[in-house]
Amino acid sequence: MKKQKRRGKTPLKDGKMVVEALSDINKEIKVLNQEKTKLNSQLKNVDSTLSNSREIEKRLQEKIATLSKKEALLKNRQKKLKEKQEKVSEKLSKIQKIKFELGDI
Repeated sequence: MKKQKRRGKTPLKDGKMVVEALSDINKEIKVLNQEKTKLNSQLKNVDSTLSNSREIEKRLQEKIATLSKKEALLKNRQKKLKEKQEKVSEKLSKIQKIKFELGDI
């Protein structure tokens, strides 16, 4: 059998293409690493922001609980004052009735 002659690129051209391909791949890897670093940085910022938001939420919930307790105390106080007001109104009504009856005498 005859040996076929190699057609096309020479080994030098093949080697040069491989070097160029590796160079392109290295550039892409570098870009990807930069993007990865940027995304990791953004992720850390998001984590930090999320932690801060959770702390703020916790403090606000504590404030809400405190305000709810104060509200309950004020409602209780309001109820007692209304009861006293009703008693005073009843007493005033009785006094006016007695005054009216004494005025008839």
